[in-house]
Amino acid sequence: MAYAFQTRIELECADGFYPRSDLSTYQSDDFELRLGDLHYRDVREYAVGRNTSAGWQERRDATNDPLPVTRVWTDFLPQQEVERVVPARSDGVEFGMEALARAAVSGAEAVSAALDSLPELYAEWRRGQEGMMTGLAPRRLKTGQALLENVDTAGSRIRDGIDLLKRDTVAREAFGLMNTAMAMANRRREAVIQQKLPGDVDPPTWRPFQLAFVLLNLVGVTDRNSGEREIVDLLFFPTGGGKSVSWTCRLCDCAEAAPRIWRAGCGHQRHHALHVTPAHAAGLVCALEFLRTHDDNGRKTLGEWPMEIGLWVGGAASPNNPAAKFFRQGRRDDLAEAVPEQT
Repeated sequence: MAYAFQTRIELECADGFYPRSDLSTYQSDDFELRLGDLHYRDVREYAVGRNTSAGWQERRDATNDPLPVTRVWTDFLPQQEVERVVPARSDGVEFGMEALARAAVSGAEAVSAALDSLPELYAEWRRGQEGMMTGLAPRRLKTGQALLENVDTAGSRIRDGIDLLKRDTVAREAFGLMNTAMAMANRRREAVIQQKLPGDVDPPTWRPFQLAFVLLNLVGVTDRNSGEREIVDLLFFPTGGGKSVSWTCRLCDCAEAAPRIWRAGCGHQRHHALHVTPAHAAGLVCALEFLRTHDDNGRKTLGEWPMEIGLWVGGAASPNNPAAKFFRQGRRDDLAEAVPEQT
């Protein structure tokens, strides 16, 4: 039995196997399936397994043109390399956390100079994507047009977030505190990894998609009456791209700071999947607590209630209805009774 999954069937054909395209979702009414059909329209299958996966060897010649696939086999444990996505840096946009914090303190003009180019660069990328739609089949063209409409919506929300920072002093102050806290936490973490002093590591920076995601959510985070609160944004990025820890924590810091500045109590319940390293979230909370307590202005800005992090048990491992109510109202005694197990 130890070698049962090491056996395989292999076929060879000197002329090459004929590929097929999966058109099973082309006519689907499910948008997600049609989206997959569009994204993977160039993928070809050379073999299909039965109660197993299949594999094949793809080769290219000296000019990088594909050669015929001459070998296919069954494969119980297939492997696939996910290429690393390296973020591009764009001139005219400030991605440095500490620089953005300083811009928030300086005022609307500094924020404008730091961020106004981002929506334009996003629009430029959108025009490039539109150019790639030439020659698409009608059904796929319709799917692509729907995606471009979503891009336009996202671009408008990014612009609205920047405009909010320029006109709203509370949102701008929260944005600055969030950048400061993240820079502090990142410097500490990188200092341990690089075995340097925090002041000796490179200045922490955003990845472009992280900054864009925070900006497009700012209106919904700060305005309780915003229609954007009905939107559920799904951000997909390959593992290691920085979505789970980085952008969640950054956005949550802003959501935490703004209500405290408004004197509206605790602003956010932060949730991380169990696979996310708790140290990242804990580092951010510690940084925010340091900003709250290191001088009188911190307490004046962020209030007397400490920044806290904990594990909730109850109501399917999240705050149940009574707990959420007491949490918002700041009723600590009732909160402890509603959720007896917390750390």
